[in-house]
Amino acid sequence: MNTDLSKRLEEAKRRADLNYFIYLNENAPAELEAVKRAGRCGALCGLVVAVKDNIEVAGMPITNGAPYMRRMADRTAPVVRRLIAEGAVVIGKTNMHELALGATNINPHYGPTRNPHDPSRITGGSSGGSAGAVAIGVADLGVGTDTGGSVRIPAALCGVVGYKPPYGKIPTEGVLPLAQSLDHVGFITRTVKELVHILSAAGWGPAELPQMKRFRFAVLMGVAENTKHVDKAFWKAVSVLESIGGIRDEVFIDAGKYGAARAAILLSEAAANYYHYLRSAAEHMGRDVAALLSAGAALPAVAYITAKRVKEEATRFFESLFKKYDVVVTPTTAAEALAIEEAGKLDVRGRLLAYTELFNLTGHPAISVPAPASDLPVGLQIAARDEDVLLSIAKAYEEAL
Repeated sequence: MNTDLSKRLEEAKRRADLNYFIYLNENAPAELEAVKRAGRCGALCGLVVAVKDNIEVAGMPITNGAPYMRRMADRTAPVVRRLIAEGAVVIGKTNMHELALGATNINPHYGPTRNPHDPSRITGGSSGGSAGAVAIGVADLGVGTDTGGSVRIPAALCGVVGYKPPYGKIPTEGVLPLAQSLDHVGFITRTVKELVHILSAAGWGPAELPQMKRFRFAVLMGVAENTKHVDKAFWKAVSVLESIGGIRDEVFIDAGKYGAARAAILLSEAAANYYHYLRSAAEHMGRDVAALLSAGAALPAVAYITAKRVKEEATRFFESLFKKYDVVVTPTTAAEALAIEEAGKLDVRGRLLAYTELFNLTGHPAISVPAPASDLPVGLQIAARDEDVLLSIAKAYEEAL
């Protein structure tokens, strides 16, 4: 048996109060030993992976954060299969916001996931269980989904790294859809260095990153009103970027129409995907999820078509921005982790999603890395057109910290 994996399982059970797992794979140590004996352990041998419970892993249950959808998976999603092929092992399926339609991870069926830095507060979501499992060291890698920030938001609030690759790069086969125009598979790690190694080993990234001794970056202004705690940490992070060769400009944008467009696309497509459940199981849904799906079902076709045109406009705008700047930066969220009892209101969504949703709309790669913050974690979001440039700058920033 793999002693380290056994210890990880025991730690997951010991920290069950944080509520990160819906299912734990008790066979994980034996599975890893079998792979080692067969001589099939590759570049990620022994990597412990926590998989969000809207992603299929054969032989394990999948719920999508909703017990009325629970079934046993008979296939493994290609993203997970690729990791397993290199020797990674799945330790379990993680708690999430119901149907992935939310940013708090307050799940009425499985309970809220609790922030590792303050259990009275949220992890953020909808990949909150995966972020929490990485933050406490139970998993080396969290695999999640990101439709408006669902990897980057919990990474920021839990003090770890959350990466959304470019739209379409990581296959979404075997992943339950929320909104196909916006859905991304993403990754959560403790450090950028670990993320880069995993991407390279799995064939999703280069063996070496370019060296960015000088680069231009834009700070996006006017997107949201930040808390003082977030602002303080964010501008410290900006100073670190300047210290490693970054030349800063501040660019004001009117992001309101972009947020409205992403919401219209999300709600329309989510309502289409889950209309059957809205009709047959609405009484079993959380109130927030039922309300959002109902709103999506009521949206006229003209709102959806107009939103898709705004999506194209936003993509063109950021493409033009990336011709001038190597990266753009923002806080990942406008607020730090909220208390669980305060976070269940629909109006909280804007404070968590305002910055991250921009790059689901455009499809550009974006990463959340920890900003220098005392007390509760704060995330710095970096986005780019070129994935290798993005990861290079994020890695250099991490090393400077």
